[in-house]
Parts: sequence; C-alpha cells; structure tokens
Amino acid sequence: MESSPKFWTTIKEYAVPYYNHTYHSNLSAEEIRERLHRNIDTKERSLTDMVFRSGSEKNGTYRGTFNGDSFKIHRIKRGKNSYRPVIIGAINSSINTTQVQVTMRLSYFNMISAMVSICILIYIVIVGDSYNGFTESNYVFLLVAIFVGYAITAISFNIEATKAKRFLKQILQPIEKNTKDDWIIRN
Repeated sequence: MESSPKFWTTIKEYAVPYYNHTYHSNLSAEEIRERLHRNIDTKERSLTDMVFRSGSEKNGTYRGTFNGDSFKIHRIKRGKNSYRPVIIGAINSSINTTQVQVTMRLSYFNMISAMVSICILIYIVIVGDSYNGFTESNYVFLLVAIFVGYAITAISFNIEATKAKRFLKQILQPIEKNTKDDWIIRN
C-alpha cells in the first residue's frame, strides 16, 4: 500500500516542532523592517531585569534583535515561556515582491531539557530492570512517558507557532497563493 504525500506533509507540519516558510509581500524591504521595528522590543535587558522581570513589557508582545536584513525574535509570555518558538528570519528583495524566509524552532534550552528527560527515563528503566528483572511494564511506562512528553511539546509548540504566524501575517501582509495575478513560482 502506497502512503499518500498529504499524510506525510501533515505529519511533518504538525508532529515536528519546527516550521520553515517563505512569505512573499508587496511591501518593500524597508517597510517590512520598519513594521518589525515598530512591533518588536529591541532594548537590551540587564541581568536584574532578566532575573526579577522588572521590565514593562506586555504579555503577548515580541522581543528580539535585528542584524541588517535578518532578525531573531520570540514572544513574551509571563510565567510560561517554555514552548514559544524562536523565530529566525531573513528579508530579501526580489522583483515586484519582498521575500521573508522564516524559521521557527524550539529554544536550545527546551531541546536539551527534552533530551535530558528522555535519558533519565531510559536510565530509570534500565536500572529498574537490573534490580527487578525484565518486566514489560517498565518498557510500556517508558514508551508512554516519552510519547506524552513529546505530544505535549509538539502540541504546545504548534499552538505558539500559530500565534506567531498570525503576528507575522499581520506585519508582512503576504500575497495569497494561487491568485491569477500572482505569477511568482512558490516553493
């Protein structure tokens, strides 16, 4: 039985906490940079601000840095920042449009903590097997724990990525795909 490409596309889009897309906009590169600067907090934070959160930022706003035509931003959420995507983008001018290449991924801290958690679970199951003998319940527990942890990570990332996509669409005003006037070849 042959698997459908739509099935694998859906798995890739929702099961992997990673998003890569190119937005095409009729706005100029300068207008996009200006809009991003207006909506993203770029001020440096001191160590005390980071530790005690004494900043004046509002919940749901974005903070980040700009370097020429590239940017790296993240959404500010009070108290629960773990699954928000890090948004890395590059602005490129082309004929009649501006392309913004956007990549969303988990933060390095989240990736490392997930790997450490999985390693600890595996260690617990292996040590438990060496003392208690082989039991299938240990392996079932391990698989269920890994699946639940991964599902929470993937679902939470996709919820936060959807909010970030909505923000980017509001800022970039992308061209809709498959219109008669849109002659640009999409990837």
